[in-house]
Amino acid sequence: MNNLIIKKDKSSIITSLLFLILGICLLINPAGMVKFITYIIGVIFVVYGSIKLYNYYKSKESISNIQLTLGITAIVVGIIIMFCNGVIEFVIRLIMGGFILANGINKLIVALNSKETNNKWTTLLAISIILIVVGLYVILKTNIVLSSIGIALIIYSSIDLISYLIYPKNKDIIK
Repeated sequence: MNNLIIKKDKSSIITSLLFLILGICLLINPAGMVKFITYIIGVIFVVYGSIKLYNYYKSKESISNIQLTLGITAIVVGIIIMFCNGVIEFVIRLIMGGFILANGINKLIVALNSKETNNKWTTLLAISIILIVVGLYVILKTNIVLSSIGIALIIYSSIDLISYLIYPKNKDIIK
């Protein structure tokens, strides 16, 4: 059992260090990370599509046209992903910011409707205004979402690494 815990801790350290590096990269250069990640995803699609096309033309008997369809589709999607990385970043901002904005608008409506029945409606009004501003900011400000994800990854990995450093001192707790 102790060997399993030690192996898990080593993989946890590696994962935490990778998350720390990813978080720092997202915080320092979010646009560059989007380009890098979308390029890698695009290459994966192109390779997958090429393999499907190769398998389609390699087989003497045409089992189905699905290999050909998947191959061509994957290559086209891969090329689009590689060259339209700005659109992907915008879609991420639009979805996350839109969700926050819609939530803020919903809370604003609830606050205004409960104005006469609830004496704490002003708190909900303030929260809704903050959410609306944050939602608009996320939609309009480039890379804020990715920088926030970077900060979250840095915090997570730091806490995980600190707990690993503390763990050897407290290993009797697990027994």
